[in-house]
Amino acid sequence: MGSGTGRKSAQRAWFGALLFLLTMVMALGCGGVSVKRYIRPAADISAIESIAVLPLSNYTTDTHAAEKIRNKIGIELLSRGYNVIEPGEVMKSLGELKIRSVDDMGKEEIVNIAGLLNADGIITGDVEVYGISDGIVVSYPEVSIHLRLFDSVTGNVIWSVGHTNGGPSFWTRHLGAEGRTLDAVSEQVIREAVDQLH
Repeated sequence: MGSGTGRKSAQRAWFGALLFLLTMVMALGCGGVSVKRYIRPAADISAIESIAVLPLSNYTTDTHAAEKIRNKIGIELLSRGYNVIEPGEVMKSLGELKIRSVDDMGKEEIVNIAGLLNADGIITGDVEVYGISDGIVVSYPEVSIHLRLFDSVTGNVIWSVGHTNGGPSFWTRHLGAEGRTLDAVSEQVIREAVDQLH
């Protein structure tokens, strides 16, 4: 009886150690991930059905990064059932309202463009990092974005999310395995950022 109890204790200890190791590998395999979210109290984001995605500010060395991210945001929102205003319509409305810089838009401009586009919400934001970073041993993709959703009636920010993802995975760092592509990381960042709408 004593040996059976000892065997069960050893099996439990072995299983516990294996579970801990798998958890650590999974955590290390994800690379660097950071999400920060704000939702305005009493804001009813679930009522938003139609969204216009305005041009994003680009703080990266890739001149096309903001447009790539903006297009992916539109696709992600469409896949979740939102009515996304056509980018051409958005640009036309910005021109009609003589808005040259999205960064300089105040509440009145937000409300005006939302009314012109018949949008429930307006998304804008920044692309802060988009590219391949060089580590000591390996190179890896890195993407960092900050998005803001404005209410069409008040022009207030009702939702904001900052999300960063990238860095070499456990497998890339230690086993030299091929890592994720920049495209895959950017899609993951957008998907996880839009997850924060709920």
